Amino acid sequence: MQLSSFGDQVVDILGRAWDKLPQLLLTFLFGYIVIRLLLALVSGLVKVSRAKQALKDILLSVVSLALWLLLIAALLQQIGLTQLAFALSGFVAIAGLAVTAGTSSLVQDLISGVFLAQDPDFNVGDTLKVGEIEGTVEKMDARKIRLRDGDGLLHVLPNSTFDKASWIVLQKRGGKTK
Repeated sequence: MQLSSFGDQVVDILGRAWDKLPQLLLTFLFGYIVIRLLLALVSGLVKVSRAKQALKDILLSVVSLALWLLLIAALLQQIGLTQLAFALSGFVAIAGLAVTAGTSSLVQDLISGVFLAQDPDFNVGDTLKVGEIEGTVEKMDARKIRLRDGDGLLHVLPNSTFDKASWIVLQKRGGKTK
C-alpha cells in the first residue's frame, strides 16, 4: 500500500511539474543568467585580489554551488515541494553562516592590515618589539606581518593580533632610533 502511495505521489509531482513546465523553464533560464552574471562578477573581484589560485578556485566553487542550490530550491518550490525547497535553502544558509564564522578572523586581519599599512609609525625594514618578539619587519601584507629576529627566526603575526598588541619601534630603517 505504501509503495503505490509513493508511486502516486511521484506521478502527482511529475504532473505538477509538467503543468508548470513553461514557468519552470523561464525560472531556470533566468536563474542561469543570474548565476552566470554573479559568477562573472565574483570572478572579476577574485582576479583583482592577491590570493593564491587555489583559494580563488575554492571561493568560486562555493559561490557557484550555493547559487545552483538556491535555483534548484526555487524550482522545487514552484512544483509544490516547499518543504524540500526550505530544507535545501536552510542548508545553504547554515553553510553560509559556517563560512562566515570561519572567516571572521580573516576579515579582522584584512581590516587591521589596511590600518597598519597606513600607520606612519613603522614600515618594512624597521626594527620592532612586539610582546616578547624583537625583530625587523621583513614583509607586511593584507593578512600578516613577518618579523625576522636576531637569530634569523621568522615570526609571522596575524595583523589583528599585531594591531591589538602594543609595539615599540626600536629602530627606523634609516638607522634612527625612536
